[in-house]
Amino acid sequence: MFKIAIVTRSMLAGGAERVISVLANSWVKLGCECYLFTIDNEKIFYRLDNKIKIIPIGRRSYFRIFDKFYRYRELRSQIVKLNPDIVLSMPEDIGIYVILALMGLKIPVVVSERNNPWVMPNKMITRLLRNFAYIKVNGLVFQTDKAASFFSLNIRNKGIILPNPLDLSHIPDAHTGIREKTIVSIGRLEKQKNFYLLIDAFSIFLKDHKDFKLIIYGEGSMRDVLVDYSRKKELNDCISFPGRDPNVVEKIKNSACFVLSSDYEGLPNALIEAMAVGVPCIATDCPSGGPASLITDGLNGFLVPVGDSPALSNKMGQVVDNHKISKALTEECIKIREIFDSSLVSKMWFDYLCTVIEKKP
Repeated sequence: MFKIAIVTRSMLAGGAERVISVLANSWVKLGCECYLFTIDNEKIFYRLDNKIKIIPIGRRSYFRIFDKFYRYRELRSQIVKLNPDIVLSMPEDIGIYVILALMGLKIPVVVSERNNPWVMPNKMITRLLRNFAYIKVNGLVFQTDKAASFFSLNIRNKGIILPNPLDLSHIPDAHTGIREKTIVSIGRLEKQKNFYLLIDAFSIFLKDHKDFKLIIYGEGSMRDVLVDYSRKKELNDCISFPGRDPNVVEKIKNSACFVLSSDYEGLPNALIEAMAVGVPCIATDCPSGGPASLITDGLNGFLVPVGDSPALSNKMGQVVDNHKISKALTEECIKIREIFDSSLVSKMWFDYLCTVIEKKP
């Protein structure tokens, strides 16, 4: 069986990190050797099989430019020693540098695009390097057709569109019974997630739903800014920011509604998991088509325009005020369990890696 090296930034909470944990856990059960390289040296948030060997790179210099060079030089040295059959890297801003660091080794490299390629990577130098690196890459995993369409035909022909795996063994049963009077969201507290929009929409919603609370799970650089924004809108008693929670899916499953308010997304795991436990979901119809590939508007959730707080507030009201709508959305959205079941999706990813390995020169 194959020896697979996976490279990422860290294994703190996040969408790419969640996908890596599920894939690696599945692949070691298939008999693969899995090695997980983290460019940063951070604690592991997700549960990993003991058979997975974790190799942190960590800081190599106090000068940023030198530090990046030395980290990827060390990664190359470690990969040479390991000599894996294939290297899988995500997200894309890490993968681009992995391609460049491993050039000339004749070890196939696959990069998983995790976001809107029109926007990410957000650093110009990394976007420029992508143009060269993707010429050299052996394979690419895209999340949506729309994301794949950004790239040239030559690049697209190397790739495949694959869903994120949903580990049902760690997903609680779907909701039954009475819903709590809470609106919930999960995500990094960063600009991309546009929690300003959610807070604005909730302030409108609250005028007719005074007994509801908004709970936003996650951490990020904007925590203090968002807390202060809630305070200025006199919502600090109605909004809480509990941080990261390893049992967050269990915590949200009885909520009245889940909201994804992002300006742009890939294929959001938080939305997938909320749907899997039967929480009625509302998401911004953001590029590059991730929410729209999960939600059929009005059938298993609602889509609203990006940045439209009145529209978002209106849909929140429809969900919590109309039991028939809420019940119908729940019955439809839990069907996502069958589509994203990790036992099927992880095998799809593995089969694709096998095709890349077979093309190895």
